[in-house]
Amino acid sequence: PCGAPPLVEADVLLLMAAAPQGQTPSISMSDTLITTGYAVGNVISSVAIVLVNKKVFAAGFHFPVTLSFFHFCFTIVFYKLLWSCRLFSTPDPDLPTFEKFKVALAGVGSIGFMNVSLSLNSVGFYQVTKLTIVPVTLGINYFFYSVSTTNKVKLSLFILLLGVGVATVSDVELRPVGFFFGALAVLTTAMFQIWQGSKQKDYGVSGTQLQNSVAFWQTTQALIGSILFESLCMEQPPTACDSAFHFLQRAYASPDSVEKHAMWFVLATCFLALAVNWCSFGLIGRTSPITFQVVGHAKTCLVLVGGYVLFPSKDQGEQQFYNNIAGVSVAMIGVVLYGHVKQAASQGKDDCLDCVCPSGLVRVLDNKYATVSPAETEGLTTSKS
Repeated sequence: PCGAPPLVEADVLLLMAAAPQGQTPSISMSDTLITTGYAVGNVISSVAIVLVNKKVFAAGFHFPVTLSFFHFCFTIVFYKLLWSCRLFSTPDPDLPTFEKFKVALAGVGSIGFMNVSLSLNSVGFYQVTKLTIVPVTLGINYFFYSVSTTNKVKLSLFILLLGVGVATVSDVELRPVGFFFGALAVLTTAMFQIWQGSKQKDYGVSGTQLQNSVAFWQTTQALIGSILFESLCMEQPPTACDSAFHFLQRAYASPDSVEKHAMWFVLATCFLALAVNWCSFGLIGRTSPITFQVVGHAKTCLVLVGGYVLFPSKDQGEQQFYNNIAGVSVAMIGVVLYGHVKQAASQGKDDCLDCVCPSGLVRVLDNKYATVSPAETEGLTTSKS
C-alpha cells in the first residue's frame, strides 16, 4: 500500500546476514528461483505480446515505432506511480545522462532496425539475423570487453543455433539494402543486451532502476522516430493517408470504429511490454545476454511446437514438417546442454561432457584459460563459508 517503506535490494543482504550459519544455500536457491521466474515470465509475456500485437496490426495499426512510444510512456507512468507509493526507489547517484541516452538509443534502434529488416528481407533472412545475435554478442564481449566463454558453452550454443536454423530458416532472400539494415539490427540488439547487464553492474542499479532511468530517453527517441517515419504524410488527398496520426484521429472521432477497438489492444500491449522489459532487464542483470538469447530461442521452439499441436498447417510440405521437428529437437538438446554445463560449472562439478567424451576431447572443450564473465555464474553459486 501507499506509505509503505520502499523495497530495495539491501533488504536481501540484511536477510542473508541475519540467517543462521547453515542456511546460506537457501538464499542461493531463492536466487535461482528468482532467475527462473524472470525466464518463465519473459517467455510468457513475450509470446503474449506477439499474439496481441498481431491483433493490433490486423486492425490497421501497423506503426511499430509509435507503438513502442506508447509502451515507453506507459513505463514512465508506471514507475512514477510506484515511486509515489514508495514501492520503488531511484538510484542515488543516478546513471550519467550520456549512459542513459546511449542505452536508450541502442534499444530503440534495435526495435526500429529489426522492423525495417523484416520489411526489406525475406522471413528466412530475418530469422538468420536473429541467430547471428549470439555469435556477434560473443565477439563484442571478447574483442571489446576481454570476456570469453568456455568451449563447452560454445558447443551447446552451436547445437542450439543449428537446430533453430533448421526449424525456422527456409527461404533466404537477400537484398543489399536489407542486409545493411539487418546488420544494424544485429549490432544494436547485441549492444543493447550487453549494456543491459553491464550498466547494472557498473553503477550498482537493479534491472527496474535501469529500465526507469532509460525510459525517458527511449520515449523521446521513439517520439522523434514516430513523427519522422510514421506520422508525416505527403500523399494527396490527405484523407487517404495511412499514418499513425490519422489513425489516432479516426479512433478519437469514431467511438465504435475498428480503430477505437484497436486502441484497447494497444493498451493491453503496454502492460505486456512492461512485463517483457521487466523480465528482460531482470534476467540479463542476473545472468548474461547470451543466456537471454538462449531463453529467447527456447521460446521460439516452444511456439513452433505449440503451432504444430494446436494449429496444424495443411499447406506445409512434408519435408518442411520433418525439418521443423528435427530442428526443434536439436535446438532443445542445445538448450538443455547449455543449462547443464552452466549449472555444473557454477557448482564446480563435472558435467555430462566430462563423463561421456574422451579425455583428449574434454581437454579441448574445457578451456582453462577462458576469462569467464562474473555474469556467467547466473546467481547459482553457493557460498563456501
